Amino acid sequence: MNFRSQSIALALAAWVSLFTGLTTAQSSAAKAQPPVLKVMTYNIRIASPPAKGWGVQDLPATAAVINRTQPDLVALQEVDVFTDRSGKNSHQARELAELTGMHYHFAKAVDRSNGDYGVAILSRYPIRKAESYRLTYLTNHPEAEIRAAAVVTVKTPLGKVVFISAHLDHISDQDRAHQIQQLNDIIRKYRKYPVILGADLNARPANPVLKGLEANFELPCTDCPLTFPADQPDRTLDYLMLSRKATQKFKRLSYQVVPEPYASDHLPLMMEISRK
Repeated sequence: MNFRSQSIALALAAWVSLFTGLTTAQSSAAKAQPPVLKVMTYNIRIASPPAKGWGVQDLPATAAVINRTQPDLVALQEVDVFTDRSGKNSHQARELAELTGMHYHFAKAVDRSNGDYGVAILSRYPIRKAESYRLTYLTNHPEAEIRAAAVVTVKTPLGKVVFISAHLDHISDQDRAHQIQQLNDIIRKYRKYPVILGADLNARPANPVLKGLEANFELPCTDCPLTFPADQPDRTLDYLMLSRKATQKFKRLSYQVVPEPYASDHLPLMMEISRK
């Protein structure tokens, strides 16, 4: 080998060594980053954007919000399945799962528009167990509604968690308090696991009815992000909460709304958590 060839070989070896070292360092740095879990709660208004009028569907717009923000778990409220108003062939939870590449679970609350209406969950991880519950009401108010809770167990990078999507009555604090009591009964079944609740509670942070959740959850904020109405939000109705066991294991990194005024009358709310 002449001097020129030897110099080129040495330079190439040095470059390969440098590249390998950088790649190894980058890989080690990536592995050193603690895993983060991104969760969302989103009242989707049966995928009917307010600007288009009630019942006019734009499910791809809802999916676009989720695809843009890439949450790992999504609690959905106001979801239609095979209704006249949203389409007799439309299973909104399943279609959103297909559009986002996620797994899903739907929990029916009531019959509506000749179909089913309730809440749902989307999960980036396989759903190991899924259950559905109905939340009843007490009053005789003509607009009082049975609501629903969807519950899934999933294995995430932070370990096994239970994720709940719920929606409370929009009329009466008495009925909301009764439904919170039912939620607490449900949550106690999963107390050996960290529980994350994503919900439209139809109550503002200062409402005393929310104190009923303190038996199992830490309320996330007092000056909470405004979530409704989406175009000019002036109140908080939507929440993401960690159970007592979850707060022992996880720390909250962020808690904020997604500025998306078109797809629904609620803003999506997102939280990022990691291990403590």
